[in-house]
Amino acid sequence: MSTKKTSGETQGSADGVRLRPVEAGDVGWMAEMAADRELIGSHNWGGPREAHEIEADLREQLVATGLIGPDNGTLIVALADDTPIGDVSWRTERWGPSMRSRCPAIGVALLPAYRGRGLGTVAQRLLVDRLFSGDPDLHRVQSDTAVDNIAEDRALLKVGFVVEGVVRDAEFRDGGFHDHTLYSILRSEWEAWKP
Repeated sequence: MSTKKTSGETQGSADGVRLRPVEAGDVGWMAEMAADRELIGSHNWGGPREAHEIEADLREQLVATGLIGPDNGTLIVALADDTPIGDVSWRTERWGPSMRSRCPAIGVALLPAYRGRGLGTVAQRLLVDRLFSGDPDLHRVQSDTAVDNIAEDRALLKVGFVVEGVVRDAEFRDGGFHDHTLYSILRSEWEAWKP
């Protein structure tokens, strides 16, 4: 795994996959993906919404923050030739009032043609590396997914996450509530596997 600095952003790459900042040219396909249940996948689909509405929101956020802020962010998952294949994102959770209790919760969404090939695992490993490397005070990164999302369960375990338990009725999707599995990786665990 290698990292390099470009335009002030930490870039990571491994196994033919890299993370890069969102660019204006990405917003159209990102909006189409988010609006289409088949493209985004049933576990990432937020419900019916027009692609043009999503695109307008993304463009506004891109101008305002570059889609990377102090508490959340989105990066493009790209192949070595810069073909975009999806995105990774994070949002900050807090388990207590102190700043040391903050914890990024990560996720990934890949276009259908790139699923099932281990690319999401690599992308999430790169994101975990970026988060821990970028913040020496960060102690924990977490993720969660629906209990029936077997592919994401396997990916997170390969990255080094540990299952913490089930969060009951955590997500409303497809007309009902669904349980989620909660995972985490601690800095000491990340340090044990990082190159």
